Amino acid sequence: MHYFAYCTWLRDGELRKYVPEAKYVTKAKAHNRRVEFRASDDRTDRGWCHLADVDAWGFDTQGIVYEVDDARLKDDFDDFDIVAVTVHGDDGKTYDCFTYNLTRPGIPMRPPHYYWRHIPEGLEEQNFPEDYKAKVMEIFDSAAECPDFDRPAPGVTPGRDASTR
Repeated sequence: MHYFAYCTWLRDGELRKYVPEAKYVTKAKAHNRRVEFRASDDRTDRGWCHLADVDAWGFDTQGIVYEVDDARLKDDFDDFDIVAVTVHGDDGKTYDCFTYNLTRPGIPMRPPHYYWRHIPEGLEEQNFPEDYKAKVMEIFDSAAECPDFDRPAPGVTPGRDASTR
């Protein structure tokens, strides 16, 4: 099964906490999909990564295709759905992948720092183009501030329940 990482799991160390079996396949682009930072539903405490297809025409979200265990399709995280996305690999191949997306995306809102930092660090670690990094930063900057941006990371590896993340 192929998974498309486009946000926090671009940073290898963060990916490995949750999906240690992941095997790198290629960098890829999801055409007409836009990475966004949004609250979930009517929550106002923090933002999350979301892969939007509304108002995304002409935007290519860049990420990485990984081979993962088929059991990942049974993952169940509060506030998130598993969605299908077709991406175009830097290797010239097309991949049908799954990824995680907000069930009910709310207002544009930045995530807390402990979550956000994995995104620019991952973009840097994976050598994504400077213009793409700038676009992601613009999207982050345009979202509402997280009311508790400096809150500490959870003391243990976050679980499936939203209250632990």
